[in-house]
Amino acid sequence: MEEIHLFIIWQNALNKKEEILADMEKSFEILAQYKIEWSKDKFSENLSRFYGTNLPAGSGKEQHCGNGPFLLIIVKDKAPKYETRATSKGDKTVNVNMFDKKTYYRKLTGGGHKIHATNDPKETNHDITLLLGKNINDFLAQNLNSREIINLQQDLFGANGWNDVKDMFYALNNCIEYALLRNYEILPDEIYVNKHNDIDVICTSHIDCAYILNAKKVFQEEYRVHYVTQVKNNNAYFDLRYLGDGYYCKELENNLIHNRIYNEKGFYTISNNEYIYTLLYHAILHKKEFEKKKKKRLSQMTDILNAEMDINQYLKILENWMIENEYIVTIPEDISVQFNKQNAQKLSKLIYRNEEKLINLKTENQNLKNENNKLSKEINELYNSKSWKVTAILRKISGMLQKK
Repeated sequence: MEEIHLFIIWQNALNKKEEILADMEKSFEILAQYKIEWSKDKFSENLSRFYGTNLPAGSGKEQHCGNGPFLLIIVKDKAPKYETRATSKGDKTVNVNMFDKKTYYRKLTGGGHKIHATNDPKETNHDITLLLGKNINDFLAQNLNSREIINLQQDLFGANGWNDVKDMFYALNNCIEYALLRNYEILPDEIYVNKHNDIDVICTSHIDCAYILNAKKVFQEEYRVHYVTQVKNNNAYFDLRYLGDGYYCKELENNLIHNRIYNEKGFYTISNNEYIYTLLYHAILHKKEFEKKKKKRLSQMTDILNAEMDINQYLKILENWMIENEYIVTIPEDISVQFNKQNAQKLSKLIYRNEEKLINLKTENQNLKNENNKLSKEINELYNSKSWKVTAILRKISGMLQKK
């Protein structure tokens, strides 16, 4: 099955452009070429958002690649082939046609990372969306001349804030796996402008999500995941929950993303059934008190719940759902989230692990790691000692004699 991919020849590798393009044509069909120039004052910010890591002005990456115009080449691979390769993020299954060409072009340009290339269509969709503001399908809908180099003087999609909510969610839809957790009924017609009324998101990585949104932290504490971005010159606030953060247990968080549904308004949400139970969980365990408006809202969502129930009835319904799905209660790493320990302790021991046990477990694990590190150090010291080397020879001779 054919795939769309892209290469970037950064400024400091453009001296090898003709040689690279000539070789590229032997393996791929070139669909389009763009000469892109980012604003000097936004180059480092664009680079950080593109790679999803903090690359301040004048970083080694920027100096290595250059901060001038670069060439984007979009290609079609008619016979992709997937194998495992060692990447900067560990062993990954990649399209080796692209990966091996990238490796070759990097050697051709003196080594390092002056050539960028995508490993799979997911990465292509991320990159092309940020670079051109179009996903793969919308790009292919254009009638482009592959020989013509299109000159673009523009920064990444959303670099100067978002024109509207539609553009913001278009970027999210094509760059990361996420789902809105609740209170999305009024979107996209109304965007929140009050920092206390935020958009709650579950995503694979809050760091990646923040870069895609071009969002900045509201609070500087490491555990806080409250971010703000600009939409039509207004502030839009987000709480970016992510896999493994303890907001919900990891199994539930995985399922929320896996079971997400596309809303016709232009964004992804969690499934309707999971909306009911995660909202119930949130109302009981993330709040000091079970608010009346939450009870009313839940009673409108399902006949199983009504506003006249007492707390124990709500807890029992939540408990049954969690046991059925093998979910447990976890304490959020974001300590600004309230955790109702009293309600949690009323739940079955099968699904509630109290804070003290968690702390003890973490301490035990750390102690084991420390002991293992100490033992490894002692073994290395012994192995490299003179006495070990002498006795090693004696053990070898002894072994030979025993064989005889």
